[in-house]
Amino acid sequence: MDVTDDVSRKREELGCCPPGHDNRDIALFNMAHALYWRFEEEHEIDDLNEAITFYRDALELRSIENDDRSLTLHQLAYCLSNSYDELGVVDDLEEAITLGRAALDLHPPGRPGRDLSLSNLAWYLSRRFMKKAAICDLEEAIELHRSALELRPTTHPERSLTLHNLALCLSDRYDRHGLVNDLEEAITLGRAALELRPSGHPSRDLSLSNLAHYLNRRFTKKAAIRDLEEAIELHRSALELRPATHPERSSSLHDLALCLSDRYERHGLVDDLEEAITLGRATLDLRPSGHPYRDVSLSNLAHYLNRRFTKKAAIRDLEEAIELHRSALELRPATHPERSSSLHDLALCLSDRYDRHGLVDDLEEAITLGRAVLELRPSGHPSRDLSLSNLAHYLSRRFTKKAAIRDLEEAIELHRSALELRPTTHPERSSSLDNLALCLSDRYDRYGLVDDLEEAITLGRAALDLHPPGHPDRDASLFDLTCAIWKKFQKPADIPRSHSADSPNQAASLVRPASKADLASSLFKHSLHLWARFQMQATMADLNEAILVDLDMTVTLCRYVLQFRPTGHPNRASSLHALAQCLAERFRQHPAIGDLDDAIALEQEALQLLIHGHSDYDMSRRCLTACLQMKF
Repeated sequence: MDVTDDVSRKREELGCCPPGHDNRDIALFNMAHALYWRFEEEHEIDDLNEAITFYRDALELRSIENDDRSLTLHQLAYCLSNSYDELGVVDDLEEAITLGRAALDLHPPGRPGRDLSLSNLAWYLSRRFMKKAAICDLEEAIELHRSALELRPTTHPERSLTLHNLALCLSDRYDRHGLVNDLEEAITLGRAALELRPSGHPSRDLSLSNLAHYLNRRFTKKAAIRDLEEAIELHRSALELRPATHPERSSSLHDLALCLSDRYERHGLVDDLEEAITLGRATLDLRPSGHPYRDVSLSNLAHYLNRRFTKKAAIRDLEEAIELHRSALELRPATHPERSSSLHDLALCLSDRYDRHGLVDDLEEAITLGRAVLELRPSGHPSRDLSLSNLAHYLSRRFTKKAAIRDLEEAIELHRSALELRPTTHPERSSSLDNLALCLSDRYDRYGLVDDLEEAITLGRAALDLHPPGHPDRDASLFDLTCAIWKKFQKPADIPRSHSADSPNQAASLVRPASKADLASSLFKHSLHLWARFQMQATMADLNEAILVDLDMTVTLCRYVLQFRPTGHPNRASSLHALAQCLAERFRQHPAIGDLDDAIALEQEALQLLIHGHSDYDMSRRCLTACLQMKF
């Protein structure tokens, strides 16, 4: 029967049961039921409101002794929950919870329907948790879902729904407290729900999507690539079940794009990034102006495009990313929880464009946006350290351009504040150490204050300690530290007194070589400078600990350079000899047989690469002889 016809028929029946009629409660209940089902099909809020009114009237006529009172409580609570979903009136949700508790009281253990009352009350409480974030609601919801699950064995038609809802609540609690056991159980329950929703089940797409989400969360936590791979496959399967007209298709496109972006970050496969961009565009098409998640789609697509710009340097990607971030920012007013993220991302893109084109307006806007981000991330905000660091970077860039010392001073203070928020175990602590060291080195160039240079060297050493051999940033830390140490050996007259990009000394200290080969060459030259300086200091009677530390640094640099000069490299012999010299000298200062043995082996290899009679051959032979005499 057509829902409108059913509503009309139920109105006629209600008209035959005026107030005082024995069956009026039944007629009221049936009328409300018909209106609710029409609301489900046509989504007219007036039908829902009228259904609520009729359910209330029926409830008044059904006392506690009435066997149908619990059903009426259940239906009225469900309608109020729907009203909350439609209109967001919290009082509706509060009343639904009150009615849900009353319904549960009428379904004690052993009575049929208790599982439904447990499940519904748990749902209402989880909705209130989403609104008010009171953890007690979530905890109670979890216990209610567990109780419902016990009453719904494997063959129960609603078992998969309970598994699904309990998994959602556990995932929410994981997001709140970070307890991995909650996430692990959510994954287990998600797999169980999926097994009960085979191909053809109307909710299979939802189970696929949720399980993928839990696995992706575990990947974020544990970095097990198999979780990400499985999440991608599950999202693909869910997407296949959500055609163009499906209301959740945009969510599947969005989630799959995020996972592919994560895999790109892990493996660097450009195809993943390209597909993420394609999916991001498709998501945006399904979220036109006015869609509640359009801002998220704008922001994500901008992020993917910016990543491609970083990879391929196509300026059109950066330009589009900037426009998308601007559009997202317009949809995120001052009170929006993600406004600071949009400001942050737009500032980064403008800074990248400044690096590309050198337009000062881009840098100025990045600084303005960076200050706005910092205001939205006060003390205690989890991303305040990042905002401090980024603003410091922009100001340092402006100092390089305009030489306004106040920019450098502010950058130093901001880097110090960021460093305080990044303890020893923080993944970005080394970055803060490096950046603060660079700024202090710049200030030394400006004023020649030795304390700044000494602190820069100390910070540089600390950064290097956090970048062990094999770390992708070790080369940059080595280069920056070497530049700082070498400045200590320059004469005061050589120190540039003005901040100018035309200064050759400054350029050498600021610009890291782009290629690994150029970096190795630069570091080798620095190691020779440090070795010469050590030899000069070693002739003095007061050889101090600082100079010995610099000898250790020279050894470190020589070892690093040797990695880039494998067998067959024309300069390998010179690197072998330089490292052998340093190790032999360190043995003389602090006898450690390992240094001497290494020096002997290195000179022996160097001799095999050199031609007999060549001056370098004779030098290596003399050094080898000296090492052997020290040993024997």
